[in-house]
Amino acid sequence: MAMKLGFALPHIGPIATRDNIRKAAEEAEALGYHSLWTNERVLVPLNAKTPYPGTADGKLNAEYDTVFENMTALTYASAITSRIRLGVSVINIPFYNPVMLGRRVATMDQLSDGRVTLGVGLAWSEDECDVNNVPFRQRGRIGEEAIEALKAVWGPDPVEYHGKYFNIPASVIGPKPVQTPHPPILVGAFMPKALDRAGRLADGFTGCCAPVDALITMMSAVKDAALARGRDPDTMQWVMRCLVTRTDSPVDDAGRAVAVGTWDQIQADTQKLADAGVTETFFDVSFQPDVKDLTSYLRYMERFRAILEVPVAV
Repeated sequence: MAMKLGFALPHIGPIATRDNIRKAAEEAEALGYHSLWTNERVLVPLNAKTPYPGTADGKLNAEYDTVFENMTALTYASAITSRIRLGVSVINIPFYNPVMLGRRVATMDQLSDGRVTLGVGLAWSEDECDVNNVPFRQRGRIGEEAIEALKAVWGPDPVEYHGKYFNIPASVIGPKPVQTPHPPILVGAFMPKALDRAGRLADGFTGCCAPVDALITMMSAVKDAALARGRDPDTMQWVMRCLVTRTDSPVDDAGRAVAVGTWDQIQADTQKLADAGVTETFFDVSFQPDVKDLTSYLRYMERFRAILEVPVAV
């Protein structure tokens, strides 16, 4: 089966506007993309407790000063599209009450006629955990319970769940999602324990911000964890987020993150993911230096649509 392609909505940075999100969603559907994506950033701390792992100096990209809330942007996009899937990769699930999140996502799924995919992570920023009243060192256990409780909310009534962090008394909770048994839950992870959690609890894995070979190794670890629990990895989804940094000169492959480098390098990365059995790859040009307006954003969207089909012109 051919790998599907998606694109991130312009909901981050200077190009994040209502009109740009609308036009991007319309164009992605017209071009035949499979999906549109957002991600989560709560705040940019001025005196961070946790360095950002995505940059050499540990500071968040300036684009993160403006981030349209992920699920609100997707709900807006759902109203102006009819076919394209709508995903977030990822929300930090320990920040969310699973009853409220479950109702919100189920409503999104109803309004979009069953097009929502929910990627979840555990949060890397202690600062963001602090403002959400989440004990940083307990976020893994909280997140695991939240996933279990979320599935219960989407399941048949009466809904009931009892854990250490979340308790739901026997209740009727509606609406239920269109998708059965529920919208796909993808876990974003890097560490072995989190990869194992993805194999145990999730419908798939979403990776980002690492070299291609590392992403493939992580995917294999999730498959192994699923097999160890009697689950079939062939029924799971494998979605990779490519934060694009296109360069004119080749980037040294040693430690090079996916989609960083020349068009040829990015195309080779994409093909390698497809050959490894990745279900879907989506491209995020929010931090690409020459994406300064809607025109340049859409130019990348057009080029990436054919990246597995024909050589991509500069």
